[in-house]
Amino acid sequence: MSEGLPGNPGPTLQRIYDELEPDERESVMIRLLDGSSAERLALVLRKHGHSVSASTIRTYRRSLLEA
Repeated sequence: MSEGLPGNPGPTLQRIYDELEPDERESVMIRLLDGSSAERLALVLRKHGHSVSASTIRTYRRSLLEA
């Protein structure tokens, strides 16, 4: 399992992150942390075969703020 995502990502985000190539991981991490639209990020990931909801992304972001 990859250790790249900060905090405690849920299993869906961790699985997706682990499946990505290194350059894709960097891009996704930036988008997860920069406040980009969760809906847009979820859409892009789904278009590339990674099933995730915007709600999952928002939950992860909230968990980072609470830590």
